[in-house]
Amino acid sequence: MQITAKVIIQNSTYDTWYDFYLSYSDKRGAFIKNEVIEKVSETEAKVSFEIIDLEGLTKISASKEITDREAELGVTTEII
Repeated sequence: MQITAKVIIQNSTYDTWYDFYLSYSDKRGAFIKNEVIEKVSETEAKVSFEIIDLEGLTKISASKEITDREAELGVTTEII
């Protein structure tokens, strides 16, 4: 399943979010492929990828470590 998401960063910058997002790329890589990350602005990114394991991706995305950091950065994600 191909997904494209708009990531809005309300309490930080793209660069800070990007560093955080890259910090768990190995974990994410087990569940997706062909990921492309694009900077739209200082507070917005577009991320595209193909899901190969939806259950695994959902589990990692819902982990406390990730959701807490996303809340701190003010991250909201919208599937487009």
